[in-house]
Amino acid sequence: MLKYLRLLIAQNILLKVSLFNAIGIFVRVVCGLITSKLIAFYLGASGMAILGDLRNFLSSVQSVSQLGISNGVIKYTAEYKTEKYRFNRLVATALKIGLGCSIVVGCILVVFSNPINYFVFNGVHDYASIIKITGFVLPLFTLNALLVNVINGMGAYKKVIQINVATNVLGVVVSALLIIYFNLFGALLALVISGVMAFVITGVFLLNKRHYFLQMVGERIDIEIVKKLASYGGMTLFSAIASPWVYIAIRKHIIKTDGIVNAGYWDAMLRLSEYYMMFATTLMTLYFLPKLSAVASKKEFRTEVLNFYKTILPFFGVGLILIFLLKSYIIKIVFNASFLEMRSIFIWQLAGDFFRVASLVIAYQLVAKNKFWLFIGTQILSLSIIYLSSRIFIDAYGFIGAAMGHLLSYALYLLVMVGVFYKSLFGRL
Repeated sequence: MLKYLRLLIAQNILLKVSLFNAIGIFVRVVCGLITSKLIAFYLGASGMAILGDLRNFLSSVQSVSQLGISNGVIKYTAEYKTEKYRFNRLVATALKIGLGCSIVVGCILVVFSNPINYFVFNGVHDYASIIKITGFVLPLFTLNALLVNVINGMGAYKKVIQINVATNVLGVVVSALLIIYFNLFGALLALVISGVMAFVITGVFLLNKRHYFLQMVGERIDIEIVKKLASYGGMTLFSAIASPWVYIAIRKHIIKTDGIVNAGYWDAMLRLSEYYMMFATTLMTLYFLPKLSAVASKKEFRTEVLNFYKTILPFFGVGLILIFLLKSYIIKIVFNASFLEMRSIFIWQLAGDFFRVASLVIAYQLVAKNKFWLFIGTQILSLSIIYLSSRIFIDAYGFIGAAMGHLLSYALYLLVMVGVFYKSLFGRL
């Protein structure tokens, strides 16, 4: 049996990547659990909600500073990795425009830190200094993200996972110290400086390539590559800007309707969701985006989707069932007994995440094949449904309504994706 499993993994690159990815995810989840436990103990549910606002804000700002070109960099790195001239131009162009944009965005954050602080934290908390620090470190975060995208596009998934593991281990140590000694401010600061730590670690892993990247300084920006990356930038920017602000709006509505503590329970569920969703989302970026970028026929696309549904999705579904059955124990381990009120939200969030994973493997074809307007249209539909339905359900059922909206949104999104790619998935080849 063991021999058969080894042979199966060796022959199936998806399972091989998944297994190595699972090791990285395990380390990341353990680090996340430690951080969540500290947040629950020192900051409580209200602190969790405030951190959620900053996390959503940072997600949006970081995507803007990269001009949303991350997926485009992965795609074209996979395409150009055997063509030295085009590859060099791609790397130089991506790093230079990313650095330039992040400096501009960083300056805006520093200059307008007070009004931004008021908007993000509802005028209740004064963390303008956190916004300023974000502005100063933003260029390092951008450079790190783009460098990792290049490594990812080259198919060096082991190195990407090693970088992520090292970053997470260092991050949890720094976060623990900052939370223990500085409480909420320390937790916010830990979020902001995580990009600096990641940049340092990526630099160490790429130390033997330093001469290559120094040569990139002399390479000029290629306008043709800028044009190719632009459509990817538009897709990612729309999603990366709109999605965090939709969640900020939902959180504000929960606070207004059901109180900040219940908003913290919802945020705790989102944080827990991130842990088990890491396996699927990182697998999408590590394996499926480069793979789908190289797919040239409907048959290959159908094969990749069905392979995912047969090998990965069943395991993911079983994992979600186990999480539901063990939810009380998980809450006590990850947070503490005061968070047990969030048990009622599990069934809705877990079901929504199952549909989310099932739909994303199809939806990544929109990114891989650069279907700009179709991507934008489906994103607008999905975000509109989750926002409007969440408001309606929150008014009727309290904070649980946000997870109900999540389930409805992704169930409908899966139906839309199947409809869009119906011929590729079920038609004649």
